[in-house]
Amino acid sequence: MKDVTKTLERLEAFEDRLEVRLESLSALIEHGYLNVRGELHLKSGMQLQRNIQLFVAVYDSMSRVVATGETIYLAENFFGFEVFEIPVGVEELNLARICIYPKPF
Repeated sequence: MKDVTKTLERLEAFEDRLEVRLESLSALIEHGYLNVRGELHLKSGMQLQRNIQLFVAVYDSMSRVVATGETIYLAENFFGFEVFEIPVGVEELNLARICIYPKPF
């Protein structure tokens, strides 16, 4: 297991726009997968106002996107917060940074 959490970046402007926040984030390479884990919280209230998709983009040292992952949260099934894990298949990548951000779905 290799901890690469220090390379993880959030796009807080995207979080603000969707009225959510990402917390307790970690990024670990385990058995050929990058596992990004954390919690998706609402900034206020208990119900999502719209469906949300969380994206993970992995960049190499030349700023190229070399891997991606995603997960979807439906407003009708969301209550308060969710713990998530987004696995991204990675071989021996020259991983430079990882970006995680929410978008409307």
